[in-house]
Amino acid sequence: MTLIYLLVLVALTSVNVSCKSAYKICVPSQYLKACEEMLEVPTKSKAALECVPARDRVDCLNYVQQRQADLVPVDPEDMYVASKIPNQDFVVFQEYRTDDEPDAEFRYEAVIVVHKDLAINNLDQLKGLKSCHTGVNRNVGYKIPLTMMMKREIFPKMTDRTISPKENELRALSTFFKQSCIVGEWSPDPKTNSAWKAQYKQLCALCEHPDKCDYPDNFSGYEGALRCLAHNGGEVAFTKVIFVRKFFGLPVGTIPASPSTENPDEFAYLCVDGSKKAIRDKPCTWAARPWQGLLGHNDVLAKLTPLREKIKQLADYGATTKPSWFTNVLGLSEKIHHVADNIPIVPVDYLDKANYTDVIERGHGPPEPLVRLCVTSNVALAKCRAMSVFAFSRDIRPKLDCVQQASEDDCLKNVLDNGSDLVGVDDMRVASASKQYNLHPVFHEVYGDAKTPNYAVAVVKKGTSANKIEDLRGKKSCHNPFGSFSGLTAPLYYLINKKIVASDQCVKNLGNFFSGGSCLPGVDKPENNPKGEDVSNFKKQCSGDSSALQCLQNNGDVAFVSSADLSNFDSNQYELLCLNRESGGRDSIANFVTCNIAMAPSRTWLSAKDFLSDVSIAHTPLSLAQLLDKRSDLFNIYGEFLKNNNVIFNNAARGLATTEKLDFEKFKSIHDVINNCGIGQ
Repeated sequence: MTLIYLLVLVALTSVNVSCKSAYKICVPSQYLKACEEMLEVPTKSKAALECVPARDRVDCLNYVQQRQADLVPVDPEDMYVASKIPNQDFVVFQEYRTDDEPDAEFRYEAVIVVHKDLAINNLDQLKGLKSCHTGVNRNVGYKIPLTMMMKREIFPKMTDRTISPKENELRALSTFFKQSCIVGEWSPDPKTNSAWKAQYKQLCALCEHPDKCDYPDNFSGYEGALRCLAHNGGEVAFTKVIFVRKFFGLPVGTIPASPSTENPDEFAYLCVDGSKKAIRDKPCTWAARPWQGLLGHNDVLAKLTPLREKIKQLADYGATTKPSWFTNVLGLSEKIHHVADNIPIVPVDYLDKANYTDVIERGHGPPEPLVRLCVTSNVALAKCRAMSVFAFSRDIRPKLDCVQQASEDDCLKNVLDNGSDLVGVDDMRVASASKQYNLHPVFHEVYGDAKTPNYAVAVVKKGTSANKIEDLRGKKSCHNPFGSFSGLTAPLYYLINKKIVASDQCVKNLGNFFSGGSCLPGVDKPENNPKGEDVSNFKKQCSGDSSALQCLQNNGDVAFVSSADLSNFDSNQYELLCLNRESGGRDSIANFVTCNIAMAPSRTWLSAKDFLSDVSIAHTPLSLAQLLDKRSDLFNIYGEFLKNNNVIFNNAARGLATTEKLDFEKFKSIHDVINNCGIGQ
């Protein structure tokens, strides 16, 4: 009997252990290894964690909503994105606070600081003063005060639709304040940034370096805004509470008082009702930014205590050892790693508690401007809508709107007819579409760590005697596939332009030039050779996978490929032929920007409006790309989306840049020559 009892007990225990499920923490796939390293950390809590990889944090929100994961670390802006997901039941159940302020309700509390004797008793009287700010697009020094002030009748309206939303803000601030210091990058486009700083230079007048108006600047940042107020002629400063107290040497949170040369009794907080409060007293705040924290679905609440203890113990361990998972997986940092239990609250209520929803949703007055992106598939439409909510949560304006049409040509016509603003097209289609629909190039993709366009290049073996195109006559050529810019269009245009190949029956003449034989994949397809001409010479060097690299390795003399392909070529064995140089010559594979055939047209977005006349067209996508440049874990706009590749942006893209008119005219010239060439005829 005793033996039977023990066997039953063991069986029940085994079932209990096997049924005990782990808490699934969602992590961007690039940090999966770091997450798995975190699981190896011994803790007193025996609660089990499991790492669930997703594309990025936006995808993680969907995983939690669909119960594929239980929790994900989030910023307040992610909480806003979460609140817009249909059928969600998210809760914020833990906050990440600082050791300095472990009991503070919010991370940032925005305040206005003025000279104590400033004759002002109403916020309207801020007009005409000299203002000091932390920097453009920052919370307490820019977004929060702008959100508050624009509700007042005296603040200039920001509804001029002939200029961009960002310029509306800058113009309003420069009209309202006499002089200011608002450093930073006002536009992601360098030319626009410079133009605005020249036009609204009074917004830089109080900076340490007015001509630069960018970081680092002694009168920018939280304490810098106070230095601007105290020592550089400022009359009002927008900053946050903790730095006011630090600046004046007052105690704050767990930080004791410290010596300071600044006198707090000469300054005061300005409250929303126009009254003033002494700096030594409890401040009156305008709005706040909530803490970061952990977000889960409602089912997590039933088993919350062990999970909370597990996270705290991991945070304590990580705070001393600083492993990569501390930041990349849990979202903690050197400054913010105190994990506090809060009463579980839905994201929108959490944001409303700090008046932060108003800050995120700050508009510019009806009708709110939009930039409308035209797409052609359901997957692209879903990605566009996700990008729209994400960009909006990060204060990127104008708001991105999404329009779907059946085909690329329908999108091009839709842009022409003002049904949308932007459409993306590839390669030489950029030039033909621009010409056919009278559209302007606005911005394009860039690639690699150096953020350059792609280039069509000619690769040769090291030690070759070839220095110019003429040296390749009668040789064996290898090409990227038929129809590609790098494999066919660029070398063909080059040879025609040099009058080496006649412009009639181009492909046939190309074959005659490389009489040793070529590999041009796809040349024999019916649509590329409708007359059924003999193209065997173009297949002579093809073998195996028919790649240009393999062709060159086997028996070829030159390979015409894209700079994006160069990572496959060994720089010890191959180099570039510099056909763009009058003197010719060869150079290292790494120097494709200066040694190539021609710049390739990247995927480019066209508009009926010229970027020079309306920078709003590009501001949202450029700002989004810039924000995510080092933070693809937040939203990977270039990666696979819903198991589809190259959705809206190419997977290989690494950024966006405004299109120079000069380069585009060259593409149109290439298009015209090749269009008259009779390819495939």
